[in-house]
Formats: sequence, C-alpha cells, structure tokens
Amino acid sequence: MSSQGRRYDRWRDVDSTHVEVGARVEQVEVHAGQGALRFRLHRRGEVIGRGATRLLVRFDGEKAPVSIRLHLVRVIGDGQ
Repeated sequence: MSSQGRRYDRWRDVDSTHVEVGARVEQVEVHAGQGALRFRLHRRGEVIGRGATRLLVRFDGEKAPVSIRLHLVRVIGDGQ
C-alpha cells in the first residue's frame, strides 16, 4: 500500500500495535508525569477509554482508572 493510501493511526503502543478500547495492556516504562508510576511497571490492565492523547486504563487490582500515554504500554494477548 502506498504511503498516500495509509491513514495515520495515533492509537499505537510502544511496539506500534493498534490499541482498541477493551484491549489488555502492560505498562512497560516509568514516567510519572505521563501516568506511568514505578509501582505499575509490568502491571496489566484493560483499556476502558481513550482521551485526546492518552489511554484510560484500569489496572488489575485497582478501582480507579489511570490516564496514561500510549508509548508507555504494550498490548498483550489474553494468554500472556
């Protein structure tokens, strides 16, 4: 496909995988100012929404959702 035929997709994770609402993700980097706290490193959660530039993720074992930048997470499969 030519570059003219491709559409820009801003909803990509650290590996350039498209991130859908409902996807399972893992935090892979730490950057407190962008929503990725150290205690969540390698924790997993579910994407429950998307804002203008961030994902809304409910991490396993937490009640409140977290706003986090896409380049700080990786989409994971159900069996991982």
